[in-house]
Amino acid sequence: MTRNAIASVLVVLVLAAIAAAQGGSPLSYATDIEPIFTKECGDCHSADNPKKGLDLSQGHGFAALLDRPSQMEPPAVLVKAGDQAGSYLWTKLTHSQAKGKGMPRTMFSDRKLGEAELTIVGRWIGEGAKP
Repeated sequence: MTRNAIASVLVVLVLAAIAAAQGGSPLSYATDIEPIFTKECGDCHSADNPKKGLDLSQGHGFAALLDRPSQMEPPAVLVKAGDQAGSYLWTKLTHSQAKGKGMPRTMFSDRKLGEAELTIVGRWIGEGAKP
């Protein structure tokens, strides 16, 4: 095989990998999102005494988020399927909300989710926020 042929094969493989990563099977809350929220948000938003009434514990988070109003005034939709910018949760996770503090946060500081987690949550919302 010539160098050009090898280079062409490598380019095709890289492009296929990028396409697969971006457009693979749709994300689901139960498989892809719930583990992130349980780990990163569960300390404050769990079944015992969830802050702002938002229970993100296992088996409860999806129903608590999709098309539900926030507790801000005026209320905003927490997760608006297919619309990152219209989802209040997204503004909280990216620390871009107009009022209040970003999430998650510690007792002493704001802390963002990692880029990989933000990408997954954003993609999930954009794909229609499936269960």
